[in-house]
Amino acid sequence: MNSELRDKISSAATAVEMILGLIILVACVVASFGIVFTTDVQSLFASPDYLQERLSDICLVIIGIELITMITSYTIDSVVDVMLLAVARQMIVEHTSPVENMVTVVAVGVLFVIRKYLYISRLDRRRSKKEVEADVRAEVFGEHVPPSAMDR
Repeated sequence: MNSELRDKISSAATAVEMILGLIILVACVVASFGIVFTTDVQSLFASPDYLQERLSDICLVIIGIELITMITSYTIDSVVDVMLLAVARQMIVEHTSPVENMVTVVAVGVLFVIRKYLYISRLDRRRSKKEVEADVRAEVFGEHVPPSAMDR
């Protein structure tokens, strides 16, 4: 009974996530058309502030699309991608102080280090608990334990 309730709650949470993802997708599509149809090409070349405003809007749409990917994929890799885009947007689009730029560069570097050295892609797939345990043992202890050996 307890596991049935847990499964129903999990299914409801997944449904809400998918509905929110769909709402974000529709908003991104509408915003994309809005950006394209409201952009004044003459102002784009004449005013650096106008170009910066358009770039900021485009980056927000891209982050929204990556957010949808993160919601639907359930992978650590997609979370790191969204964080990288958000941090990079902050640095590229907005006028920040040299200290803020340094903090942003360090944050991007830390995210790349996390992705390179702390991220284990095999653990990000949907698998049985035994397969996950075998992969963790293999990664941590350097031993190869086939999932069938976990049954003994």
